[in-house]
Amino acid sequence: MNPLVLLLHEKLMPGSQLVSKFETLDFRVSTISEPAELAPAALRLMPMLVVADLTSRRGDVLSSIGGMLAQEATSHIPVIAYAAREEDKVREAALRAGVKILATDATIVPHLPQFVEHALLVE
Repeated sequence: MNPLVLLLHEKLMPGSQLVSKFETLDFRVSTISEPAELAPAALRLMPMLVVADLTSRRGDVLSSIGGMLAQEATSHIPVIAYAAREEDKVREAALRAGVKILATDATIVPHLPQFVEHALLVE
């Protein structure tokens, strides 16, 4: 069975592009749109990787990532996040929350294979 990616997004683009790209990379993808669903979904599905759009009108994505990573059962799951643009404040907050890689909307899809490879490296 192919490894699972949990994708948190509410915008069609680049969300649907990410689903297609992951499928071409032989990953299964489960999508959610509510940040509050992240920790319960990660616990239930045990994905290999979480990818999250930091822009959400439905809740605090960084807080949800931090909550997921604070749980012993899901603390090992690497997180790739993306935001509309590169901003120092966003980068610092994302790193504090436990995001392993932060990309922009423009770079997430074209560079996804490299981001995934880096995120899955065992340190």
